[in-house]
Amino acid sequence: MIAFSHVFGNDLVLSAGGLQTVSGSELTRQGLLRRLLTVAGNYVWQLDYGVGLPLMVGQVIAPEAMESVIRTQVQEDANVDSSQAVSVTVTDEGLGICRCDVSYVDAGSGQQQSLSFSY
Repeated sequence: MIAFSHVFGNDLVLSAGGLQTVSGSELTRQGLLRRLLTVAGNYVWQLDYGVGLPLMVGQVIAPEAMESVIRTQVQEDANVDSSQAVSVTVTDEGLGICRCDVSYVDAGSGQQQSLSFSY
């Protein structure tokens, strides 16, 4: 599948032929980031879609609870092989910043992939 490249919170990117596209494991990575940053209930066609990590900014960090909800949402993504284990680690980096490391198997390629970000 090919889609427009869109990293959550950024603008669409122009390329020589129009809008930049993305496919494969990068499409999965962008989709997972969008899923983790979307607030549940904001996507009207699928109300249970999303984790809402931006709402957790400024809250007390509860790594186990965060890891559980992130793991559940990653496993529900159609581009992730749900028969394989998903590993999630949330680390408190201090000053209200969390680092999130996610490891999963891409359903299309069958390859182990990782997604890391701070919020």
